[in-house]
Amino acid sequence: MSLLKIDSLTIRAGGQVLVKDVSLTIEHGARVGLIGESGSGKSLTAFAVVGLLPPGLKAKGSILLDGVQVIGAADQQLRPLRGSAAAFVFQEPLTALDPLMKIGRQVAEPIARRHRREGRSASRQEIAAEVRHYLERVALPDIDRIANSYPFQVSGGQRQRVAIAMALACRPKLLIADEPTTALDVTTQAEILELLSTLVREEGMALLFISHDLPVVAKVVEEVTVLRRGEIVEQGPVRAVFSAPQHEYTKMLVEAAAAFDRALGEPVR
Repeated sequence: MSLLKIDSLTIRAGGQVLVKDVSLTIEHGARVGLIGESGSGKSLTAFAVVGLLPPGLKAKGSILLDGVQVIGAADQQLRPLRGSAAAFVFQEPLTALDPLMKIGRQVAEPIARRHRREGRSASRQEIAAEVRHYLERVALPDIDRIANSYPFQVSGGQRQRVAIAMALACRPKLLIADEPTTALDVTTQAEILELLSTLVREEGMALLFISHDLPVVAKVVEEVTVLRRGEIVEQGPVRAVFSAPQHEYTKMLVEAAAAFDRALGEPVR
């Protein structure tokens, strides 16, 4: 059984269609990219996967996540899936993290929830040891200082590593990374991409990587789906799609990225 199977997903806001007839399959351990310009429906599709569409939006079609039908399910049915089946890493960790809670406590919360979900209790010492483990897994320096800091007291790259640690702490089968490097400088961006690739491989997770940045996508995924105005225009292996795009929109994206690629000396293809 596929980990995630989306069939004919359509999302509406009143009479306006935001996402139309999107179908996408992610197998266990697969790395899939979802690309397109801002407003193409990438993030809405990802939110629909875990039943977290904004108020006023309605989804139709089918989304099977780890064997559970998401569309039409009650929130209490979906809560156990959030974290265990799929966990998010968002674009801007400063807004995703609680500004009034120290980092160590924020990492501890998903660990404690996971233990409760598994029907186990854990002591404060056990949870503290797991907090340290996950902060170490994302290669953070000076863990004691960071665990006792508030989000605004650490750098943007360190905040994103914390967000990744929180997602890992859920032990998800699917990691959804929604533009996770957009707010970072080029050097930090490269470090986070390498970290994500390593963690996904070592933890055996699947990855849904959302971005408008083709060179970034090319580094971390195997398959890619291209969205334009809420509709899929092209799908396939990332190297094939970027080296020989078939749709005019995909060709435009590749051409637009070419100058940036040449400047970095790292071609998309």
